[in-house]
Amino acid sequence: MADSPDSPFSPYDEQLRAIPDLQERWTAFVELSKQLERDLEAFRRRHRQEIATGLKDGERTWKEIGDIMGGVTYQRAHQFGRGK
Repeated sequence: MADSPDSPFSPYDEQLRAIPDLQERWTAFVELSKQLERDLEAFRRRHRQEIATGLKDGERTWKEIGDIMGGVTYQRAHQFGRGK
């Protein structure tokens, strides 16, 4: 499967492929992957919290919010609302 030219990872592909030494590229790849995972988790946490608190502000119960958010428990929905 070919990469799409407008892929969100294109800049990273170019950055990594610019490293000719494959051992150095591997090290850079591992570090970049870790950073992207941290960034994605922060993105998820931020949006889960914003959505959960918005629903709560809209007079929903934590149980209703949990159901809306994929059937998670009310405790987990409450954790989302606290940014966890």
